[in-house]
Amino acid sequence: MNKYFKVAMFYTSFIPLWITILFIDILSIIRDGSSPYTEIIEIVLILLGLLFSILIITKTITSVSHEHGVKYKIIHAEQEKGITSEFLLSYILPLFAFNFTQWDGAIMFSVYYGILMFLCVRNNNVYANLFFEIRNYKFYNCELQWTAEPDVPTTQPMIIGQKNLCANKGNTVEIICLDKPFYLMKS
Repeated sequence: MNKYFKVAMFYTSFIPLWITILFIDILSIIRDGSSPYTEIIEIVLILLGLLFSILIITKTITSVSHEHGVKYKIIHAEQEKGITSEFLLSYILPLFAFNFTQWDGAIMFSVYYGILMFLCVRNNNVYANLFFEIRNYKFYNCELQWTAEPDVPTTQPMIIGQKNLCANKGNTVEIICLDKPFYLMKS
């Protein structure tokens, strides 16, 4: 698995911001269509970014889900819940300080966003994601015991799955590595 999956996860986690910027740009074109180049470029780039990100995520999950997984016993599972509001308050709200209808604001935003993406992808901080929420996937911090070798120390992966792992403690789950520390639970 390469870094494109994490970048796509990061990009789609900003869907509320992209929708807001699209609204601002379309409104700016309607109100003052004299020089809409910045807005048109932003609209095209945002839509292309969303299209490619959704395709990368969907293709990755589809291709990985056909692979043979490894079975683990769930020792402990906790759903990531608070990170969504923390993510919105920490990352998305400050981005509204930029004027996206002006070149300088778009460039300042691009620099800020690029640095934030580099740091978040590098440090695996890509949990809050509206695209995954819509598809009913949740993120779980788990402690798992490998069923093939029960004497091996437990592992603590971040599992992305549609099944409630908190209600399945003690049961066996089959997982596939997406890109450490992220694993996909087979349905």
